[in-house]
Amino acid sequence: AAHQLALGSTDTLDGRRATALGDLARQQLAFGFSDEDSDPPPDRTQTPQPAPATTQIVLHAHLSTDAILQRHLGEGQCLTGTLEQVGHRVLTAEQIRDWCGRPDVQVTVRPVIDLRERLETTGYTPTDRIRDHVIARDRTCVFPWCGRNARRCDLDHVIPYDHGAPDRGGTTSTDNLAALCRRHHRLKTKGRWSYAMTEPGVFVWTSPHGHTYLRDRTGSRPIDPNAHPPDH
Repeated sequence: AAHQLALGSTDTLDGRRATALGDLARQQLAFGFSDEDSDPPPDRTQTPQPAPATTQIVLHAHLSTDAILQRHLGEGQCLTGTLEQVGHRVLTAEQIRDWCGRPDVQVTVRPVIDLRERLETTGYTPTDRIRDHVIARDRTCVFPWCGRNARRCDLDHVIPYDHGAPDRGGTTSTDNLAALCRRHHRLKTKGRWSYAMTEPGVFVWTSPHGHTYLRDRTGSRPIDPNAHPPDH
């Protein structure tokens, strides 16, 4: 992203990051460098060989049915998707389609996630389907103002799971699991912070000093007017 800025890009930082991720995913790692940094010209008399993969990057792009089926919208509108790695920044479906249409890109289509559905499993460990559901719903760590990607977070039982008597503890279900990064998971477990899920994806946190904070899909904000954002 910094290199694109040096080359004169006027896009925002998030925009340049999204473009850079696409370039990396397409394994175009040598864009815009000077001739002295470039490889020598290829020998045109030889049969070109496919370049070996230099890196592997996994991008999680989310597209609606309309975007996948290329349904047309009204004038001035475009089909869009979101990309997790840049804070769920909105991208055009055409951009994502270009990235996925290359022969050196592997595309994996995951099952549709209906966030209205409640999923539960017996035992302590969530199933892959439950984990994907919670990640898609929470997007980031649900501690107030934390932006760590939910895919790199732990899944915490909001009401603790009772290993000795599972029928008396919190369930391993989508309405009792939340994404917490390792730091804030420890803070909740040992730091006297507590929280409750008032509805799927909506959390009310209480600090050790009794201040309360709301975290939902729109962001984080204090409920207590005298509360300040917690330190991270």
